[in-house]
Amino acid sequence: MLKKRISSAIIGLPLVFAALIAGGWYLRLFLAAVSLMGLNEFYTVFKNIDIKPINYIGYITILFFYILGYSYYTMDVIVLIAIIIFTVPILQRKYNLKDTSITMAGVIYIIFFSYIGKIRDINNGYLLVWLIFIISWLTDTFAYFVGKHMGRSKLCPTISPNKTFEGSIGGIIGSLIGCIIFAYLFKEKLQINIFYIIALSITGSLVAQIGDLFASLVKRNCNTKDFSKIIPGHGGILDRFDSILFVSPYIYIFFTYVYK
Repeated sequence: MLKKRISSAIIGLPLVFAALIAGGWYLRLFLAAVSLMGLNEFYTVFKNIDIKPINYIGYITILFFYILGYSYYTMDVIVLIAIIIFTVPILQRKYNLKDTSITMAGVIYIIFFSYIGKIRDINNGYLLVWLIFIISWLTDTFAYFVGKHMGRSKLCPTISPNKTFEGSIGGIIGSLIGCIIFAYLFKEKLQINIFYIIALSITGSLVAQIGDLFASLVKRNCNTKDFSKIIPGHGGILDRFDSILFVSPYIYIFFTYVYK
């Protein structure tokens, strides 16, 4: 398992990093591709419990979103498509309210990926975008090792039996260490107050853990272990990026409305 994880990282990480460094349309195309794969995984697992998302409408919505860009009027298009989605069970009786609700929920969930591009486009975004991965991956890594060796108290046993309070604290510490080091290395360019970095790292780690638990909740309710097997040793796109999906919009909101 470890060898598969390392091999996947060696192949996958350069693609992610290259897209982040390039930015612009390269990053948008990368995010569009990842979003479509993630949406497919999301819809597929719900078929295990006899929910039939309207796949093609979801895919078209995601494509429209990235073609139109990250502007405000994009949401108007999504609202229009939502009306179409909710009209489908009226016209086609093979779909019901659960089908249309999960179709729309998948679109909203997967659009969180776009906030990686939105962060990349703001002031100093070429640096700030890395905080998404520092917070998400260090939270995940520290939580795993601390929980494995020191975990005693169950965090959410009905959702994810292996997660512990000790692991959660370890994840916060990992995020804090990573963010402080990052802020120190780029202090001349970013000039972010250390107290904001501390607040962001702690709250961001909690958001990352909520994202992880949400993905676990979906999988548990859909009776599946992984969203897919597309990434050897990791599972699917949503298994690997579950924390990132929640952290991305959080960081964008933080630097857009809290720390200006």
